[in-house]
Amino acid sequence: MLKSMTGYGRGEAVVGTQNATVEIRAVNHRYLDVQLRVPRCLLPLESKIKKLISSFVSRGKVEISVQLGDDESGENSLSVNMVMAEHIYSLLKKLKGAAAAPGDIDLQMLLEFKDVIFEAKKEELDERVYWKCLKPALEKAMSAMSQMQAAEGKEIEKDIQGRMRFVESVINQIEALAPEILELKKTGLKERVKKLCEGVAVDESRMVQEIAIISDKSDITEEIVRAKSHLKQFNEWLETNEPVGKKLDFLIQEINREINTIGAKASDSEIALKVVNIKNEQEKIREQAQNVM
Repeated sequence: MLKSMTGYGRGEAVVGTQNATVEIRAVNHRYLDVQLRVPRCLLPLESKIKKLISSFVSRGKVEISVQLGDDESGENSLSVNMVMAEHIYSLLKKLKGAAAAPGDIDLQMLLEFKDVIFEAKKEELDERVYWKCLKPALEKAMSAMSQMQAAEGKEIEKDIQGRMRFVESVINQIEALAPEILELKKTGLKERVKKLCEGVAVDESRMVQEIAIISDKSDITEEIVRAKSHLKQFNEWLETNEPVGKKLDFLIQEINREINTIGAKASDSEIALKVVNIKNEQEKIREQAQNVM
């Protein structure tokens, strides 16, 4: 069963006071390319995240966005040192009384002192705590995306199978025409030789031998056999549950090579038209194969 490279998934998980939200988007790419947008505190988990993604996806450009709950995001916040503020206020009152200074002691005075308000770092949690929450969120997002990819892959597979049936039917038509066209070529060569050698003694057996050699170069039996073998292998790969996008792309190129040779060797207008029809379908099949894993 084919799976598309295109998909989207979202997953959330809450473990204790930790919560994580994961969004995953995937598009076509020749290889697996995982790009992360995560909070700084999750950077040590990058290799684990990529390893988990690779167990779901074999190729494609995968973008992962992770958000953690505000309470445990690992970001800094402002805090007030009340002990220091009260101590400074007390000292200012004493100083004011001792110096008989005019005016009131207000908040602005307290803010002039360093460390009354300071940036407090939240406690950095162990990466195992983050992973315990992040992993199920990732798995939910990947599962949702995988379902979307499977649904789209099913439609792509139907389209490819229909086009492959058409290609196979046209190759069968070419195979049926081949003997008749080859015989016509032999007859045509004999007539041309006789006309060119009119009035000249010709070794009949030698002429037959030479015509057979020339005709053999137009025989497309070998190419038809190889093309049909590739078609059989292609259909077998379609039925597997493994990622086969690259394999299908390779086989399409091989089938196309045989079809080109058939057109060149047969040198017949009817077969040439059928070759064009096959190549049109092959191009569409190849485009579809480049959309799947």
